[in-house]
Amino acid sequence: MKYFRKLVEHYIPVNDDEWAKVCGIFDIKYIKKGTTVHHAGEVFNEIWFIKSGLARSYLSDLNGKDHTWQLYFRGKSKHGLNHFMDDSVSFYEKAGSMLSFEVIEDSIFYVTSLDALDKFISQDEKWGLLARIWIHNTYYSATYKRVLSLMSESAAQRYERLLDEYPYIFKQVKSYHIASYLGIAPQTLSKLKNESR
Repeated sequence: MKYFRKLVEHYIPVNDDEWAKVCGIFDIKYIKKGTTVHHAGEVFNEIWFIKSGLARSYLSDLNGKDHTWQLYFRGKSKHGLNHFMDDSVSFYEKAGSMLSFEVIEDSIFYVTSLDALDKFISQDEKWGLLARIWIHNTYYSATYKRVLSLMSESAAQRYERLLDEYPYIFKQVKSYHIASYLGIAPQTLSKLKNESR
């Protein structure tokens, strides 16, 4: 969990004893490609940190069409927002998630329950500070920008925003998943890629 520790220490100092306690609440899970680790309608009560591989969250509309909400992978990103796979709204409201979570290549995750994480965070104010920072960056800020982008920006603007946030995404994620994430047809994405070359 060296990479995870590096992310944490970007915001707060952590000694070896503290880090051992963090590691103690996480289990490692090896998940095969094509596995749905959470189905829409169920309460999502865990948080998954991606060590390697690729996953996505998506919702299905009334016509059965999938819409990718988020892509999760370990790669260079502007904010590191795609490393944590969870639906804390579902957990804290005790309501079924609107999202399903699918692993789209063989992957490894560190996983803990949100109950265990909450208990750990409550032990020291600095972990609470870290949680507040990540809640703002990961949930409020990212969701705010994503929803406004989908509502107000053109396909070309959304494409440019994606490249700014995830400059190497096309080396890691298949184009049809990226098109779904951007809310555009695969043909439109292909056209945008050709125009930007």
